[in-house]
Formats: sequence, C-alpha cells, structure tokens
Amino acid sequence: MASILEMRKLAEAKLQTMIRPIVKPKEQNGKPEPKKEEEEKFESTYKQNENPDIMPSSFGKRPIYSKVDINCDKWLMTLDEESRLKIDNPPSLADGLSKELEAEIRYLGCELIQQGAILLKLPQTAAATGQILFQRYFYQKSFVRYHFEHAVQACLLLASKIEEEPRRPREVYNVFHRLDRLHRLQQSGIEITKETTRGIKIPVIDSNYINTKQHVSSVPIPEINEPWFVQIINSERRILATLGFVVHVKHPHRLIVAYGHTLGITQSRPDILQRAWNYMNDGLRTDIFMRYKPETIACACIFLAARTVENPLPLPSYPFHWFEAFDTSDRDVEAISLQLVALYARRKFPNWPRIKAELDALRSAKNAEKAAVKAKEIAEKFEKMVPEDEKSEPSSENASRKDSPNRKIMDKDRRIGGERDRKEKDRRRKRSNERDGKGDRRDRDRDRGDRVGRDDRRKDDKRDRRKRTRSRSRDRKDKNRNRDVGKRYRKESNSPSRHRR
Repeated sequence: MASILEMRKLAEAKLQTMIRPIVKPKEQNGKPEPKKEEEEKFESTYKQNENPDIMPSSFGKRPIYSKVDINCDKWLMTLDEESRLKIDNPPSLADGLSKELEAEIRYLGCELIQQGAILLKLPQTAAATGQILFQRYFYQKSFVRYHFEHAVQACLLLASKIEEEPRRPREVYNVFHRLDRLHRLQQSGIEITKETTRGIKIPVIDSNYINTKQHVSSVPIPEINEPWFVQIINSERRILATLGFVVHVKHPHRLIVAYGHTLGITQSRPDILQRAWNYMNDGLRTDIFMRYKPETIACACIFLAARTVENPLPLPSYPFHWFEAFDTSDRDVEAISLQLVALYARRKFPNWPRIKAELDALRSAKNAEKAAVKAKEIAEKFEKMVPEDEKSEPSSENASRKDSPNRKIMDKDRRIGGERDRKEKDRRRKRSNERDGKGDRRDRDRDRGDRVGRDDRRKDDKRDRRKRTRSRSRDRKDKNRNRDVGKRYRKESNSPSRHRR
C-alpha cells in the first residue's frame, strides 16, 4: 500500500501535467516585446467590467459575468444620474403621453392589481409585489407601445408565484373580466348591486378563448362590445426578460412593526401602527418604492400616522429626530409624507374607457408615422433602381403630358396590361413544359445559349420518339397475338358453348 507521501507526489505530478505553462513574450535586445493595441484595449475593458466584490480566481482574474446584480436595490431610480433622468421623464412621455395621464394609468394599474388580489384571495404581500413589479416594468417600457391591461394581469400572476400562492391564468383572466365589467357599469352611472352584477358571467372556454390566451383577440364580447384583454403568458415572459429576472421585492411591513416596538408604541398605541400600515399599502399606488428604500418608507408612514391619528403622539425629536437612528433623513420623510397626502386628495377614479381611447389614438398615430417612414424608404429605393436615362429632364410639353391625370391612368393601365400578358405567357410556357416533361432542360439550354445542348436535346427527342413508336408497335403485336390465341382456343376447345351451360 502506497504511503501518503507517495500519493501526494503522484497527485502533484498529475497536476503539473494538467497545468498549461505560461509562455513569456519574446524579448528583443533584452527588452520584452510591447503589447499590441488590441490586447491593451481588451485588458482595459476587462478591468472596467470586473466586479471588485467577487473574489479573484487562482489566476488573479474575476469572471466578467459576475457583474450581474440580483439585489432588489438596483431598481431604486435615485442611485445614478441615468435613473434620475428616467424617473423625471418616463419612456411614455417620449411617445406623446402627458405626465398627468401617465400618473393616472399608474394609479389605475395598481388599483386593479389590488382589487384582483382581493378577488383571488391572495395575501397583501402578493398584491404589493405585483404593484411594485408593475411600476418597475413601466419605467423601462412605454404605455403607448405596450398595453397596461396585459401587464396588470401578468404582474398579478407573477406575484402569486413569487409569494408561493400560485393562481392559474384562467382564474386571473376571470377576475379581470369581472373587474372590467364592474368598472364599465360604474362609469355608466349604474349602481353596483347584486342585481346589476348578477348578469356578469365568466367567459366560456371555447376556441376563441384558447386563441386569445396567448394573443390579443379583436372579437367583441356580446354583452358589452369590447375586445378581450388577454395576453397574460406572453406579457409575463416579457416582464421577466425586461427586469432581467430580478423580481425580488423587500416589503416594509415587518419594519413598521419593528420600529413601533423600538419606539414603545406597539402596546400603548396600536392605532398608530394600523394607520401606518394603511399608509404603506396605499402608497403602493404611487412610485415611492422606486424612489426610496423600504426603511425610509416605513419611517415616513409612522411619522405621518403619529400626526394624523385622533390623539396625535409626539415622537422623540431631541437631540435628533427618531428616524435618523434608522439612517433616514428628514427631507425624504417629508417628501414621502407629502406624496401620500396628495394621494388622498384625489377626487375621481381614473376613467378606464377614456384612458384606453387616448392610448389607442396615440398608437394609431405612431403606426401611421411608422408607415409613412417605411413608404418613404421604399420610394427612395425605387428611385435608386430607376435608370439614369429616365431621370434626364424631359421637355416642357412631354413633362406636362406626363404629369396629366389621363397620362398617369394610361401608364397604369399599360403597366397592368403588360404585367398580365407576361404572367399569361409564363403560365403557358410552364404548362407546355410540364406537358413535355422537358421544362428544366429547355430553360437551362435557353439561359446558357449552348448550341451543343440544343443538338443533344434534339437527339434525345428523336431517341425518345423511336422508343415510344417501338413500344406502341410492340403493344399492338402483343394485343393481336392474344386475340389470335383466344380465337384458336375457342375453335379447338371441346367445352360446350356459353349459352349451353
């Protein structure tokens, strides 16, 4: 049995064979060869892409893919200059959407997610996750280019999976189908009661539903003429791809309880904690979770709740404010409080049909603009294809004749007639080629213009003609022979005739 030293020596020998030796650059006159510009450029970009938080390998290099950040704090829009510019000017504003309408759509989408979570009997954390994902997604995409109804359903479906309370796409679709009906009844001035909502039924699973499960259908619903808003699965995949699969969300629910316990108001003033909890849930309809950390939001909710309860409670403010102990500034707490107060100043619920009509108008204008640009590009390509002789300046008489409407109509008819004649000739030639069985060979000889090929083709045609005549004569002889044999058999046979049988 080999000893431990022998085994170690054997392992070191194997390791030496597996390690590739480092080849040093050749030296010229005792000096190392200078590096090329491409190598220097690669090393500089490699160092820029390195993540210093990752431990280097045994070769002293860090993997480039380690720069992927899966921390949820990366979605705070106030960390760098680019994100701050995006939060002041969302992508929807570049497509012609006003800032007020953009804020209304965000509020409407978050409200629909909250109501859908209640009807699906999901926990509040799932609703909060869906609302935050909705806000993140539409700071990267435009409301004009992507339907927010699809994103609302996809965010709720994705949030149910993240919070381990999964729901089927069918259930999510049924809930939003009902929410849409209720919202339209409310906007039309009808009071929401059991009698008015009794006629709302879930959609039947048919071929139309199966087709619209993956794509949008333009078939109107019989009860209320509107298109179905069903693109859940594709929207969910698009959201995951846009967010880079970083869907982790840190909620301040537990932080409110922890901070209340630290301040000593958990047992004495539970109404403050309850109101702070409500402020936090209502704040999900705004974008404060895209601007501030959860610790700052929790402090702001407790600060506002302590001042708005029936018996306001003064919290410690000497020698410094109590929230500064949790690394929160008074400026951020005041900004969040003002944003929450402005949320409760809203008088009307957003009008869903009006928002949809405005978005459709913007989308149609965008599509018309794209079509005009595409038509211009096609016209430029055709101009490049026109020969230079035709581009020469014609005389005034010819130009006026050419620009006249009758002249244009005649040119169009001539073009259409010539194209029709050309198609008819091609059809006849193809039919004749198929009949003869020699279309490919004739086309090849015609394109090549080879006389030898044509002579060979004539010889082959003569040979084929002889073969056909021989085969026909042979078939005729066989037929005559069979007929003679039948006559001879009937004459020589002793069997009775057919009518005697």
